[in-house]
Amino acid sequence: MKVMLWKHGINDGSTGELPHTGLAILARSIKEDGHDVFILDQHFNPDDQKNAIDVLDEEKPDLLCISMVSQEWLFQAVQDMLEAAHKRNIEIWVGGPHTYGYWDFLEKDNRVSKIIVGEADGAFPRILNTNERVIHLGVANDFQSPDFTLVRDHHKMITYPIFTSRGCTHNCSFCVGTKTHGSKWRARPLDESFWEEIESIEKNFPNVDRIAVIDDAFTGNLEHAKTFLEEYLKRSYKYKLSVFNVRADQIDREFLQLLREAGIESLCIGIESGDPEVFKLVRKGETLETIRNAIDMIQKEGITPWLNMVVGLPGDSPQNHENSLNWVLSIPQPRIVQWLHFAPYRGTWSYDYFLKQGVIEDGFIPWLQSGRYDDLPEDACFGVEGFSLEEKRLVQLKSYLLTLCPLLILNEDKVKKICKEQKWETLFENWKRNAPIDTFLSNTLPNKVKKGQTSTQKIIKEHGAGALV
Repeated sequence: MKVMLWKHGINDGSTGELPHTGLAILARSIKEDGHDVFILDQHFNPDDQKNAIDVLDEEKPDLLCISMVSQEWLFQAVQDMLEAAHKRNIEIWVGGPHTYGYWDFLEKDNRVSKIIVGEADGAFPRILNTNERVIHLGVANDFQSPDFTLVRDHHKMITYPIFTSRGCTHNCSFCVGTKTHGSKWRARPLDESFWEEIESIEKNFPNVDRIAVIDDAFTGNLEHAKTFLEEYLKRSYKYKLSVFNVRADQIDREFLQLLREAGIESLCIGIESGDPEVFKLVRKGETLETIRNAIDMIQKEGITPWLNMVVGLPGDSPQNHENSLNWVLSIPQPRIVQWLHFAPYRGTWSYDYFLKQGVIEDGFIPWLQSGRYDDLPEDACFGVEGFSLEEKRLVQLKSYLLTLCPLLILNEDKVKKICKEQKWETLFENWKRNAPIDTFLSNTLPNKVKKGQTSTQKIIKEHGAGALV
């Protein structure tokens, strides 16, 4: 039969840097089972954004598989696609992170034939042949390589995602990753099939110039991570290397030296909050002092730490956030800081925390922060007593200003207007004077546009076409 795998996108002139790995893994399993399969990933490639139903009519698949992150279920385009496939008597399966937390809600939708929860490596025959409607696959026994050649317009790939492991032994209170990929860290064998996947990039994806390690916990076993880096360097690949994130308590100098040798310029550390009370409720299983020491070690190796911080976690308040901000400001530069609003996902401890407080109702679906960098400051998902939606939005902006984030230049008029309303003119002027805006516009912004991390139309309108090259 013919199978269409679909991932919704955002029709704002921006895109995702990476194609959907989970769909590419499922597509391989479908192909190996003898079926005709293709992927329409409109987050990776939004060119056909308005034409998903047209593709459905052109290709006439027997089966439509949709992968969703939670808020996408609410998008009109997703609902229109579901309705279109249902009216055409096309069988519909749904999967992705949304199915983990909301499978019992999805079960009530009679348009959906099967609801797939878990990792689909090699599982297509099992899913196809079972009479179950809700299929809890759990974690896969064996890893399967993705087949990105099954993605329409895969020649547009500029970054190739690779995973060397799955899962994480920790259980942070906000993280849905351990629910979808397990709380046991699993190493992917670094055998010849693994390296053959990388060797195939040059032939199949000639525009790729970077490989991104997308593991949930790349250093879950530090020796495994080092082995990968050592072999990667030994093979002298031409690609730049990125590592999505690491835990502060799972790195050492030898590892950082290998990263530096591989050309890594920045390294992301999840901190979430610098306030001791809030940090304790995050349940990271490490200490703020450990994180501070790790940041110092990263900086001494010539790598810039990228600090991921969150506004509105359990226990957060304006005062606790100020404590967190002051903790970050005590970290010497250079550093990059990202301030995100907290989004509670069903199935996590943090979701239950706010549910019990009556802040949210069961079934609450958090919105997705765009990550496009040109909408700052963003609206929070919800407010709580003493920390309203508006207060969260303002502290996010103030935090970006005080940590001298150049990204704000993409929305300067809006930022300037808010600063005037809040009597923050001095804060705005200090940011404009001291943030590395010129370097960002000349060096970083063109890469972000190339990766699709911001709207091309908006950049041209506000900063001219010269900002794209």
